[in-house]
Amino acid sequence: MSKTFRLSRRARLGWFAGLTVILIVSVGAVFGLTNDSLVDGEGSALAKQYTAVDADSAAAQGPEHAFPPRFGTPGKASTLVLYDTTGTRTEDAEMYAMATGNLVTHFGQADLKALTDYTPGLLKDYDAAVYLGTDYDATVPQALRTDVMSSDVPVMWVGENIDRLAGWDQALTAEFVARYGWNPHDSRTVPSDTVTSLRYEGKNVSRDPQGVAELRLPDPEDGSPVKTVAAAQCREHDEPTPCAGGDEGPAQLPWALRSGNLTYVAEIPLDFIDENDSYLIYSDLFYDLLAPETPGSKQAAVRLEDVGPEADPEDLRAVADYLHEAGVPFQVAVMPVQIGRTPDQKDWYGLSLQDRPRVVDALKYMQERGGTLIQHGTTHQYGAMDNPYSGRTGEDYEFYRYGCSTTAQEPYEFEKCENDSYIRQIARVAEDDVDQHVARLKHGRQIMIDAGLGEPKIFETPHYAASPNAYAAMAQVYDARYEQADYFAGVLSHERSEAGKAYSQHFPYSVHDIYGSTVYPENLGNITEAEQNNHAARDPDFLISRAKANLVVRESTASFFFHPYLDIDYLKDTVEGIQGLGYEFVPVTKLK
Repeated sequence: MSKTFRLSRRARLGWFAGLTVILIVSVGAVFGLTNDSLVDGEGSALAKQYTAVDADSAAAQGPEHAFPPRFGTPGKASTLVLYDTTGTRTEDAEMYAMATGNLVTHFGQADLKALTDYTPGLLKDYDAAVYLGTDYDATVPQALRTDVMSSDVPVMWVGENIDRLAGWDQALTAEFVARYGWNPHDSRTVPSDTVTSLRYEGKNVSRDPQGVAELRLPDPEDGSPVKTVAAAQCREHDEPTPCAGGDEGPAQLPWALRSGNLTYVAEIPLDFIDENDSYLIYSDLFYDLLAPETPGSKQAAVRLEDVGPEADPEDLRAVADYLHEAGVPFQVAVMPVQIGRTPDQKDWYGLSLQDRPRVVDALKYMQERGGTLIQHGTTHQYGAMDNPYSGRTGEDYEFYRYGCSTTAQEPYEFEKCENDSYIRQIARVAEDDVDQHVARLKHGRQIMIDAGLGEPKIFETPHYAASPNAYAAMAQVYDARYEQADYFAGVLSHERSEAGKAYSQHFPYSVHDIYGSTVYPENLGNITEAEQNNHAARDPDFLISRAKANLVVRESTASFFFHPYLDIDYLKDTVEGIQGLGYEFVPVTKLK
């Protein structure tokens, strides 16, 4: 038998060195033939699927979904909302009607009708009515005047044309004064900028004067049976001043009053509602109109925002532990798909939750600690474009096209986004058919299910912005949204919606909006460490101050969101500050 072949020690070392060189050369050759900045998910099927639409794609031109003017929860209070469709402010009137309709659905169902469509006896078919006067030249139907004056149905008259309800004929005016105890023709004209606060339910409430140039405030005679519900406080140089000018006269007059079945509000407080707390008074007035026996409550909710495949699992576990130990139920806004540009900016990558098991495990841990997962878009971005920031998930809009402008008003001058840019709507996205949105939403939801996270029951729109068609799709896939929302002129008149002709509405309580969904409120905003898009940084004290302002509303809600990558002390300070005001944190589905 021959001897077994064996290498010498020197030969073995040489052989090992040779293999090492070959391995290094081979690896270098392989990566030399590929992109040396290759990232996980680069060129993946997800990346290709969600970047197939490029920046040059035209906006959608297809039909828009038609929403019925009657919406809300049947079987409870039914409210007729009348709005002007004549004059120069018809788009504003339509948006005010939707905003008011959304609010009254907290109490039941809204039915939105043009003032010109009012017919005799219609008022008796409803539990209450609201008229929104935007056009001073609007003709108030005699049938409406007759029905208001002869009925016990509660009516809220907001803004213009109360003098037309009173009538210009001396006998008609006398009839109005005899019934309600005040004369609209004797109102005082007050410059709007002298009224920056209102007195309501023993509290001073801030008012933004930008909505109107002047106010026409009632001036009931002493001894009148009229109840002042909210008073305008006239001030100059931070000192009380007579509301009518001069050296004498009252320093406050009714901003809202009630007599008999009639509540009158001197203006439509739906402009600048982020800063205008008279909107909160307006929201609360509907309790006396529709549900006066409603007991007060103080509820709070918190949502952890923008949690996607690239979230830090340790951050998620840390906030879950804190909230669980504090006895605070919470929501988690989950982005199922992560899309972004590669570091060299030459390609795109795409990941799903299923590609990140550690993140999925952290999300399951959050569920065990009292967290409810909701779907926050599918990609939280759109196409292969900056919309308007970077194309990256969590940064961009998904359901509408946006740009950054150096100017706040038209004509816009679009630029690369800076902290002091103004974010402005550009157009509907290219793929704006309802069915296309439904498919996108369902794909994101299925990813969450396939990752073992269960089926989410609530949706949140990225950056609270979408087209009417996208909102219609959301209502098909989900019964509820947790957010603020955009509402467009044209929805009621069945005209094509246009960029810029929309408003964003936050809610002080849960509603069932015109798009067909229950909407759970988020009304405080979030903590930011720096200025963003002309909005100053917001710290815990700011959010707590907003929670305090919302105590004006009978069923008070303090709902905010927090990004888990921020210092957890911000979260702790905010939660404890809101609790210090008497709020109790509840699951979002329990918000009244």
